[in-house]
Amino acid sequence: MTENTVLPLINTAFEPGNARKAAESFADRDFREIAIAEFYYFTGQAQKCSDLVEIYIMSSRLELKLSACMLYVYSNLTLGNAKASERGLEIIRECLRKEMEAPTSERNTAYCVFAGYMGTVLLHLSTEELPDMKKYMSSLPQGLRIFAANVISHDLYLKGEYSRALGICDAALFSCKEIYPVGMIYLYCVTAMCEISLKHQAEAEKAILTAWKLAVKDELIEPFIELHGLLQGLLESCIRKENPEMYRKISDAVITFSRGWMAVHNPASDRPVTDALTTMEFSIAMLACRDWSNREIAEHIGVSLNTVKHYLTDIFNKLHVKKRDELKNFVLK
Repeated sequence: MTENTVLPLINTAFEPGNARKAAESFADRDFREIAIAEFYYFTGQAQKCSDLVEIYIMSSRLELKLSACMLYVYSNLTLGNAKASERGLEIIRECLRKEMEAPTSERNTAYCVFAGYMGTVLLHLSTEELPDMKKYMSSLPQGLRIFAANVISHDLYLKGEYSRALGICDAALFSCKEIYPVGMIYLYCVTAMCEISLKHQAEAEKAILTAWKLAVKDELIEPFIELHGLLQGLLESCIRKENPEMYRKISDAVITFSRGWMAVHNPASDRPVTDALTTMEFSIAMLACRDWSNREIAEHIGVSLNTVKHYLTDIFNKLHVKKRDELKNFVLK
């Protein structure tokens, strides 16, 4: 059964392979349009998503307005339209400010806090001034609670609290009585991010392959585009050879998404990393500056030791650096 809520497709349980059908199942035309826009976004069709939601970003219905703004922010990152993304973020922040000053309902407050976290954590911006998301989780419907758990665990990952992040991911996944593919894909991706950061390669590969199994029938590739760098070579080691066509689609989109992400996250930066490095080079650079040896990188990515050395030489040349420590100025920002 579908529910008219913020991000209705994320909140809908369905079997993998039925994402479009689920998006089209809403009786209410406006929520159906938002759900279809979600489908476009998660399948890498950013322009269609942005075009569809733009008319809703000033809607009088809070659920539609917040949904549209979140989708507008991220679809325009992929399109390289930083100003459009910033506009969406400002509307979300204004909705949150008004709701905290004069709450209209517990669920509406939870929606606004959820949207605030979505527009902050996933852009690696500070959450210090935001209300505590955990206090509002119980007021969200099940599918959004799963996605909110992903956002909270992602925030903990960014703080280096990998074990706590893994605990939240595990608890959220154990609570799933039905399959909520979008939220679960993200949770398994964050699990993989934490496991690979702990150098638990087998566990990381298991998590990313589980995420991929949930995604592949509907071609829900956007989570892998957004999280490519943080997955630290897992797509290269697990997906590139098995599904080269889908990997190519992800790689093509990673570059434009990264440019848009940097334009919002760090607009003053003149570092050319998002233009200079290929997706493979960026993954190797991430691993190198996290103190992986060349041999460990080679075994993880599935290439020869000499290939890794050649990649690192090219990376250093492109970024005009001489040692690994200097890479942190580019890829860990």
